Parts: sequence; structure tokens; C-alpha cells
Amino acid sequence: MTQPQLESIRFEGPHGTVNAHLARPSGQGPFPAVLLLQEGLGVTQHLLRLAQRFAHAGYLTLVPDLYSHEPAHKALSEADVLTGLPLARQDDPEAAIAKLPAEQQAGAKRVLEWWKTRNPATYFPDAQAALQLLKRHQDVRPDAIASLGFSLGGGLSAQLAAAGEALAAGVIYYGQGPAADRLAAIRYPLLGHYAENDPAITPGVPALQNALRAAGKQFTAHVYPGTQHGFFSDSRPVYQREAAELAHARTLEFLEQHLVRGGRREQQAAATSASA
Repeated sequence: MTQPQLESIRFEGPHGTVNAHLARPSGQGPFPAVLLLQEGLGVTQHLLRLAQRFAHAGYLTLVPDLYSHEPAHKALSEADVLTGLPLARQDDPEAAIAKLPAEQQAGAKRVLEWWKTRNPATYFPDAQAALQLLKRHQDVRPDAIASLGFSLGGGLSAQLAAAGEALAAGVIYYGQGPAADRLAAIRYPLLGHYAENDPAITPGVPALQNALRAAGKQFTAHVYPGTQHGFFSDSRPVYQREAAELAHARTLEFLEQHLVRGGRREQQAAATSASA
């Protein structure tokens, strides 16, 4: 199949210019839309291919580069980040880097320097600015937008829900859930995908389910047996194809339910009200 083209764009966030990619469906809009939020690895080729898959399914998809304000990251290759980022998160990253093959050590050291100087405080405001761009876009239905993110981006997708954003749906792939004291602000259904072997995230899912249920919110969570954090990304060694394909199919069904079929019901209700 012919993949939708990716358009490189820029927009202004509260901390300066943000680079982004836009994948547009064929045909005439307005379209339902997906705000696609990166994992810690950044905007990878895997993520851009996923944006094209969503566009092929009919969703205008925006991928903001949340590292746009970090010059040290721009100098890194995707291979550098894939190798160096897991080591940068260890207790003694220098010792871990020293065990790498000599040809990989320089790139891993650059990843470590970037990791030390990054500014996570810009990520959520830039995600909010990207969302506002989608809401204003002439080819987007503003009542049919979903946020979807992985790990870092999954946590940001949860934060958007907890901030009371008026979206149609939200998807969290192995990211931190919304803050317990902000659950009442959530206005739309959430879908979560989690790895069985992810001690930093998955053990908290049952409590999150119970809290959201008690707050009267819609939340469906799936845990994938035998998987680890990051299982969806085919650029990572923990990639699990069967689990990733199942999670993607469930996500497409969720988006269809809340952005397409739900939108049709609202449009029909509005038309009926107008003719009454």
C-alpha cells in the first residue's frame, strides 16, 4: 500500500519553536486526529511509520518533537540513543558505557551528556501546544481528537486527560497514569496497554483501575503476557510482534469507537436537534 506522506512543520510553544511531523489521510477532510507522543527515545523512524499507519486508517496525525529545545539531542543518531539511553538511566552509567565495544562508546557518552542536561519541564507544555494546533487545524474535526503516547508520551497522554482537556479519547502505552488527585477532571475514555514485566509501571495498574472506576471514569487496561516495557516498538530489542499487533488492533477499534462512530452519533443528534 502507498504510505501517506510525512510533512515537516514547525509551530510555536511556550518555550520556543517546536519541530513536528504531520501525516495526512487521503481524501478531503475534516478528519479525526491523533496527537502521537514519543517515548524517551525521541521521534524514531518507528514512530513516524506509525503516524503513517494512523493516517492510512483515516486519522490526521501530528508528531511533535518534544526534544526540539535540546541541542545536544539533535547531534545524536537514533542508533546512539537506542544504545546509550538504557545505560544513561543506570546507577553508574560511566561504568556501563565503558563495557561497550569501543566504536559505540563515543555515541553513548554523547547520549549521557544530553540526558544530564535535558529539561523535562518543557515536554507537557509543548504537548498542550501541539494539541491546540490540532484543534485549530482546518482539516481536523476538533470534537474527534485523541492523544496517544508511549512511555514518556504515555505519561503525557495521561497528564492531558488529568488536565481536563476536551478530547474524544486517550491511549496510554506503558506510561504513568494520571495523578490520583486529578481523576475528577478527566472528561473522556482511556485505554491502557501494559507489559507484564514492567516493575515501574504495571504493578500500579490495578489501583489505577479501581480509582478511575470509583471516580466514574472509563478506563480499559490490557496487560500483555511475557512482554517488557517498550514491547510495541520494532526498533527495540524487547519488541514483541504478536503483542504489538494485538495492541494496535485494539487501539484502532478504540479510536473507531470514540472518534468515528461516537462522532457520527453526536452529529446525528445535533442534526435532529436542529430540525426539531
